[in-house]
Amino acid sequence: MSAVRPLDPTQANVAAVRATLAAAFVDDPMLQWIFPHAVQQAQATAAWLGLFVEAFADGGVVDLVDASASASADADAVNSASARAGADERTTACAVALWRVDEGSLAFSSLPSVGGLLAAFLSVERATQVGNGLRAFADHKPQPPFHYLQFLAVSPGHQGNGLGRALVAHGQQRAAAAGVGVYLESTNPRNLPFYGS
Repeated sequence: MSAVRPLDPTQANVAAVRATLAAAFVDDPMLQWIFPHAVQQAQATAAWLGLFVEAFADGGVVDLVDASASASADADAVNSASARAGADERTTACAVALWRVDEGSLAFSSLPSVGGLLAAFLSVERATQVGNGLRAFADHKPQPPFHYLQFLAVSPGHQGNGLGRALVAHGQQRAAAAGVGVYLESTNPRNLPFYGS
């Protein structure tokens, strides 16, 4: 079977997951709304999403497909690991899923904070507008318990090979074993056929 390993939350491996997430989301409509200036978009997207990756590496669940894995959609090609689990080698993730599997909140860095980094890239006024817009998602969440797929990303060179589908299926199996449903949001209309199938 393909070489798939758990995320070892070293600085280099967290950076690899951040890079995959940023590459997949740089043209996402929501991220383009948040960071509308193309000059800063890639860097700002990577830095801002990096705060989420760090929090999930510490207290969420990170599922990944290593770049050396085959492009098979077989669920065995997916390795789920709490980011606290470890492997010895550097991760070269080509597909990642970041899940909240309990109702507890993640521990985000206080410096830089999610809002503080937005204000640094944008302005305090624009960061407030973005924060208000993002809080609107909370009004549509179902009642817990559920497993929340906050981010699903496949690097552009690996898209269309079933890796995202395998990651979602793996998370659905974990949720079913826990007796809960799965919840996600998509901000990109291009992804609706994927999630609808």
